[in-house]
Amino acid sequence: MQRIIILFTLFLQCTWVYSNTEIFGSVEKSKSEWVYLYEIDDFLTRSETLVQKFKTNSQGRFYFNVDHHQTKRYVIRINNTFTELYLQPDSEYKIIIPSESIEVIPYFSGREIELLFIDLDTNDINYKILGFEAWLDDEMADLYLLKDADPTKFIDGVLKFKVDVFKTYKEDTSSFFVNHIKYVLGKTIDNIKYFGSPSEAEKFDFYIKGQKIQYQLPAYFDYFKDYYQGVAQKLNPTAKKIISKGLSNGNASQLAQGLMTDSLIPNLQIAELVGLLIIAEEYPKANISQNQLISITKFLEKNSGFEENKIIARNLSKKFFTLVSGDALPPIPLNKDSDLGKRGSFQYVHFFDPDNPKSLAESRALKSLYEKYGSQIDFVSICLDSRLEDETFKDRVLKNIEWPVYSLPYHHPIWKVLNIGTFPYYILIDPTLIIQSIPALGPTPNGLYKTIAKTFFDIVK
Repeated sequence: MQRIIILFTLFLQCTWVYSNTEIFGSVEKSKSEWVYLYEIDDFLTRSETLVQKFKTNSQGRFYFNVDHHQTKRYVIRINNTFTELYLQPDSEYKIIIPSESIEVIPYFSGREIELLFIDLDTNDINYKILGFEAWLDDEMADLYLLKDADPTKFIDGVLKFKVDVFKTYKEDTSSFFVNHIKYVLGKTIDNIKYFGSPSEAEKFDFYIKGQKIQYQLPAYFDYFKDYYQGVAQKLNPTAKKIISKGLSNGNASQLAQGLMTDSLIPNLQIAELVGLLIIAEEYPKANISQNQLISITKFLEKNSGFEENKIIARNLSKKFFTLVSGDALPPIPLNKDSDLGKRGSFQYVHFFDPDNPKSLAESRALKSLYEKYGSQIDFVSICLDSRLEDETFKDRVLKNIEWPVYSLPYHHPIWKVLNIGTFPYYILIDPTLIIQSIPALGPTPNGLYKTIAKTFFDIVK
């Protein structure tokens, strides 16, 4: 997480009533922009679920009231930028997002931005983590220079720092913070090779074996992923053979059995997690049938005895899945009452960005098609809910649209599910909710002088 600056100044008074955990936020020079609060589902895939959204008022302020009962990491998104923070139960946060951080950048890649805390309580988890990591950064910046130049001083300095950390935080009652320190030190200091550094067996015993899996602790998963990276090459020959068969056969039970054949995998819960890590590593390489890898994640999603592993498997499956022509359209909500797709008729779906001048020309061509084929083919337009100072151009585009239109934010799942990264974009869905074309031809000629008009003619005929 990017270093967050803590400011101790008076925040403008707000009148909302305190309830559980509240966030009073301000985006400088912002007006009527949507701010989204997401919960991180898991720290292996880093998938997110929308918790709340709030449109900034005329002073650029927003507010969230979060009902939660344990310390967790959340993401705040505005336009295509984001920042992260921990929320502690029954707390109040006053934050500012500086105006210079708010930029629209290439769609859906996302950029981390700076977050300013105001009057942050010294007992808050954010304050303690930021203070510890600033101390760690300062110490290691000096110590690492000694690693090769003066190894003895380096070792003495590392040992002294670890002792100082223990003395400083030994009375802290937050298990979340204590475990954060433990796994951050494990990933940084204890991963440095020096004389007297912990052996692989010692690290396994201290950080993995017999330790409860900390599903909501980012530092735990940072360490876990680092420790088991490339693990398939580190296991004994018997384990490797069984694992290879399990992956090739798409057999989750065989994969877990193979992993537990090696002492590095102490139980089934960790075996499933490591198996999902291996699948995440192998999937992009395409050396193993991707369908078999998806089968394993689907099996774990339905049959794992560990609820958190089910969630991770489901999120991993979603990251792998890309729709192509011939696939069934999954349920995609457009609002609380409507999903994308309509049984019994063809549907032509138009995606556009109201900031893009090409949208105007496309909407005029679409209107001509609609007037000719709208009685036999359903038209739907979906626009990117971007930050417009002047709505005049958007209104000119919408003036030509006589069919249903939906405005969806940057982080609505539709963009990733349908793999939309450029605008305008079209898909054609048949009456049985099978995707006939993705992307489909548009209403204006492409490089081969083709348009969707002939397809519509053939459908109607």
